Amino acid sequence: MTPADAKHKFGTVQHFNIIIIGAGQAGLSAAGTLHRRGLVPGRDFAVLDGNTGPGGAWRHRWQSLTLGRAHGVHDLPNFPLENPDTWRPASEVVSEYYGAYEDHLELGVIRPAKVKAVTRLQDGLYYLATEAGDFTANALINATGTWETPHIPHYPGLENFSGAQWHTKTFRDVEDFADQRVLVVGGGASATQFLMMLEKVTDHTIWVSRSLPRWNAELFDPGWGRKVEQRVTTQVTAGYAPRSVVSNTGLALDKHSLRYINSGTLVFRGFIDSFREHEVVINGPGPDGATVNSQGPVVDDLLRDADPAVLELHRNTEILPGHGTDIDHQWVTPIDAILWGTGFRHSLDHLGPLGLRSERGGVQVEKDGVTVSAAPGIFLVGYGASASTIGATRAGRRAAVAALRFTE
Repeated sequence: MTPADAKHKFGTVQHFNIIIIGAGQAGLSAAGTLHRRGLVPGRDFAVLDGNTGPGGAWRHRWQSLTLGRAHGVHDLPNFPLENPDTWRPASEVVSEYYGAYEDHLELGVIRPAKVKAVTRLQDGLYYLATEAGDFTANALINATGTWETPHIPHYPGLENFSGAQWHTKTFRDVEDFADQRVLVVGGGASATQFLMMLEKVTDHTIWVSRSLPRWNAELFDPGWGRKVEQRVTTQVTAGYAPRSVVSNTGLALDKHSLRYINSGTLVFRGFIDSFREHEVVINGPGPDGATVNSQGPVVDDLLRDADPAVLELHRNTEILPGHGTDIDHQWVTPIDAILWGTGFRHSLDHLGPLGLRSERGGVQVEKDGVTVSAAPGIFLVGYGASASTIGATRAGRRAAVAALRFTE
């Protein structure tokens, strides 16, 4: 179907051979590859973005997250990020960088154009209903990432908790938590970053998660990264939903994190049992709080020979009621706020009408890591192994090449 046919049949619908959904690292990498292959943006392909400006998910990060403290931003294809100010907020630096790339390639990103739903027409075209009008395409590269689908796990009594609740998505500044008792939930890098930042404004943080911390003393170098990517690719090619980032990478155990462990800030306190109106009930070491919680096997080994004064920082000190009751192995502490560092799910609801999920819960992709098995012409980037910035760049290239082959 030609663009004219599409307009005649659907009214205001615009047709492109290839549409990229999302203008983050993965989407821009795909767009750059199509551009280098001779495709003209606005004629042969289009980029749709749900944001009001460039930057992808980075534009929403909190101001205190400087570029130097971020996990890292991988260069976009043939457009290096040269000598950025690492003390500036990552949200500003990356938004400017992505915007400059868009201008450099004259991508003409269509925004805000949040995609509401994607369906497949009888003639094989994909129909996209968006906030900026409707579109059709022969092939789709989906690069919507995870930012729009924050995950908060359910715990008994959470609905009764009356304090403030924040998530990585809504977090803005540690000053919002000054002098409060803050429960930080999560086993990944976001939770540990929050704990380290909160140390400046409060002496009362409590770190909990659904599993013990998985500290990893390995060097997080490219060789290590490739092994992680291969492990995740094996999961998604089998149709399983991608696991959390930390379950695949672990937490970086380096001099920086060790300092906060030894200061008592990065101390795992147990597992949530339930919530009350102003309190949380935690499965900890026992009613008197006298024993040291496990901090994960790697750190436990380090603490075994630690100075007694350091060990004292790792003890639960809250007073608990309940001696002689059925909560003898739990402790209760008041909290003013909850900070959920519990991650995100992939933002794929708009693809729901296509029925892409396998019986194993994930979207099965081919060995290239981007081609969706259940829907010819759809390619996922920023999914599974390509959720990291460097993985997203490589996946964007592969998806663009695959989409070109599909539409030839």
